[in-house]
Amino acid sequence: MISLLYKELLVQKRVLGMAFLYIFVFSFAMKNLGEQLPLAIITAVSYMFVLYGGAWDEKASSDRLWNSLPVPKWKIVGAKYLSVLVYVAGVAVLTWAVFAVLSMVGMGGISTPVRLEHAAGAAISVVGVSSIYLPVYFALGYMKSRMFNLLMMLATFSLPWLLSDLLVNRPAWAAFLEKTRPVGALGLVAAFVVLLAALSFFVALKLYARREF
Repeated sequence: MISLLYKELLVQKRVLGMAFLYIFVFSFAMKNLGEQLPLAIITAVSYMFVLYGGAWDEKASSDRLWNSLPVPKWKIVGAKYLSVLVYVAGVAVLTWAVFAVLSMVGMGGISTPVRLEHAAGAAISVVGVSSIYLPVYFALGYMKSRMFNLLMMLATFSLPWLLSDLLVNRPAWAAFLEKTRPVGALGLVAAFVVLLAALSFFVALKLYARREF
């Protein structure tokens, strides 16, 4: 499992510079989100890492390699799911570093530091979206799931603007949540996402076991 997780991280070093570029660009393009800016950036860039991981596996024929070795399929699938959390943690650190540099040089007008709740919210968002995407990926492979992949990417990039509209319009359910305890509300959402991820894992594993390489 550790070797598989290390493989997931190793292939991502090729897009590390691109991640810095995306964070830098998004820092200006999304700055109207205010305090939600770090959450939006970490969510968008982390999910891009999820998609890039599938692309590199397809290019290197990793599935054929690992399935030719005595490696249980649950470890191959599990490494993908665990890598999502690692991506969020890594992107959160990169975002903090970029924000610190921009603030130091007086660029971007960034006044909101990257906080732990931003990383937690991004983890919930990315794990939730990935839990929908990964079973399709494991069932069809990266190339055949590209259209679904595109739809999920568009949905992920739409989240910041949707969030911005919700914060401005203040719907009734948002006002209700504000009156409840934030920790309790976040806990309920996190519990739902954990259950979704667990169900997604078993579905992905079953679908992956049916594939032929």
